[in-house]
Amino acid sequence: MTPKRNHHLSKKIIRELLSLRTIFDKKSSVKKLSLINKLSKQIITGSETLIEYHDIISFIRAYPDNAQIFRAVEHELKSFDKRIDQYKSLTRDKQAEDLFNSGIVNTTTEHSYSLGATEHLLSEHADAVSIDWETNDEVPEKISNIIQYLVAWQENDTLDNDDYLSIPDWLELARGNKTIGDLETFTKLVQRSNLPRDIQIHLFDNLDITTTWDLTDSKSSCTLKRLPCKNRFYQKEPIKKRTNNLRAELKKPTARLRHLSHKEGKEKVQAINEVLAVRNRELFPITYANPNEVYCFEPGRGMQIFLFGADHHIRLPLETNYGAMLVRNGLPIGYGIAATLFDRVEIAINVFPAFRAGESAFIIEQFFKLFHTHFGSNLFLVRSYQMGDGDDEPLKSGALWFYYKLGFRAVKDRIRKMVNKEYELIKKTKGYRSPIEKLRKLAKSDVFMHADENKMTGFEELSLINPGKIVTEYATKFDGNRNLMVQKSITKISKILPMKNRNHWSHNEIISLERMAPLIACIPNLSKWSNKEKTGLVDIIRAKGSTCERKYSVLASRHNKFKTAVEKMAASYKDR
Repeated sequence: MTPKRNHHLSKKIIRELLSLRTIFDKKSSVKKLSLINKLSKQIITGSETLIEYHDIISFIRAYPDNAQIFRAVEHELKSFDKRIDQYKSLTRDKQAEDLFNSGIVNTTTEHSYSLGATEHLLSEHADAVSIDWETNDEVPEKISNIIQYLVAWQENDTLDNDDYLSIPDWLELARGNKTIGDLETFTKLVQRSNLPRDIQIHLFDNLDITTTWDLTDSKSSCTLKRLPCKNRFYQKEPIKKRTNNLRAELKKPTARLRHLSHKEGKEKVQAINEVLAVRNRELFPITYANPNEVYCFEPGRGMQIFLFGADHHIRLPLETNYGAMLVRNGLPIGYGIAATLFDRVEIAINVFPAFRAGESAFIIEQFFKLFHTHFGSNLFLVRSYQMGDGDDEPLKSGALWFYYKLGFRAVKDRIRKMVNKEYELIKKTKGYRSPIEKLRKLAKSDVFMHADENKMTGFEELSLINPGKIVTEYATKFDGNRNLMVQKSITKISKILPMKNRNHWSHNEIISLERMAPLIACIPNLSKWSNKEKTGLVDIIRAKGSTCERKYSVLASRHNKFKTAVEKMAASYKDR
């Protein structure tokens, strides 16, 4: 049957489908399938309507009622490229500019990616990514300012003296007969320079190169990206609501944390970077994730949480940084980040807009549970921007009250009292909703929850600033010579801690020692620690440089002496 073109009818059917997407009784399922079949016969030429329809069927793909509906929406998504081609041919928007940066198959996305993200794209999509020099009109001059550090000595005579040779022309010369683009040519030039990796990243990222990604037939588009999923979950009951008691939920048995092989880990690192890149997003611990430390957590209901440890060169001094990919029924639906520090974990989760009507509460709860069970985290911290501090979207979605009902309370005492007062007003006043102006004031605090309700009287965060200042002051004893400070620190703590077997330590364990030694050398009365405490501290140092940083996170959460020492040092500097 030939598809029909009726804009008003299409919008009407889409609105009806939207109203049914979170209802899962038998009658609604029959109606959903009927509406999807009707839409499959419609030609949609409105860009906003196309995006809305794409979001709705993507949601239903993640939350299908049954196998029949799953097959119907999967077919619609897999043939969405034809819809985009129809749109281009039947409208004046021949380049689909109104769908620009939507991430939909057969459209185009543009973004200034970092060196790490660019490397991920080039590894799988070299033919589809490029530099548009008209868009990047300032980039050639920026490249000219740094290219001397990337080329052979003699080449500088050409670059300095040929006024008619542009950077794009030189890159064409530099790639020779190879059929690769300017982006790949320049990226390889940076990668293969003698510059340290951190400097390569810094120079490339400061160029601010806008990369164009052609998503024609792209399996990495929002439309077609899939991950293997053995156990498909069909939604037979209403959307799972927020738990009434998060602390009780934390105590229940949970799914195991499966450590993936290097091969699987590498595949998942590539996948999450594509998932974010196609949406013009990046997260540092994901861009530079460690393929040897990737975990899979499957709490049920079709959910998979993939957790990514950070590569050695970007590991933090005291915290442990993790990125996460959220997947439901094989479809990526969001991402997250977590930073552990002793028994505290700071968490941020972002479910993509198309999927926020789903089981976001269940996902967030399971994320907390993952860190409580498998990392020893007891104190959960969520930053104010997640409440809506500086962004009205979380305010309108009810994020502040969602976390409040889970048991989270404002870190700032003044804000905590205001929130409690507002909540009492809500309970007493029928139909009352907090004005947006009031919510903006209530959101100006981080919020926390401790697994032990008796420890909810208040929370003072360990300053990460003060330990750094302590080391800066310590460096003045060596006339600012950091290398000398590191060596003297290692010598000092080696006389106290059991580290005689350092010849057997790995390269990264030695780097960890060099990084941590100055702070440890500043710990008062370290020599008076028990043998067990000293041995535990050595284990922590080595774990920071181990293949999997989770070992460090767990050991640090259990070493009360080390935690207390760092807290006292930070507090003492603050008091001064």
